Amino acid sequence: MEYHKKIFRYKVAVGAVNKKLRENIIVSGKPMTQEYLNNDILEKYNIVWNAGREESLPNTTIENIYLICDYFKIEIDFYFQFVKKITDEEINDSIKSKKKLSRLHSLL
Repeated sequence: MEYHKKIFRYKVAVGAVNKKLRENIIVSGKPMTQEYLNNDILEKYNIVWNAGREESLPNTTIENIYLICDYFKIEIDFYFQFVKKITDEEINDSIKSKKKLSRLHSLL
């Protein structure tokens, strides 16, 4: 698989992990919403966060990874182990479920 496709798929896996971390937190009996996460990060860290972008096709920074690990109280090495465990099927499902990802994937 060529380099750009591998990077694209890795970014999708990172987005899947970000989404799983968020959805594993229950707020008022439901999985945490993107809006709740955005607002909570703004309140706790004074940083504007866009969960939608970080869950779809993130081109994230080490600072953002550190922030999300701190927020969810996980170690960075655990975060990357979690990314590594995202299956090809999960990546393919994420790509198929989002028009933007499907379009970008088809261009590779």
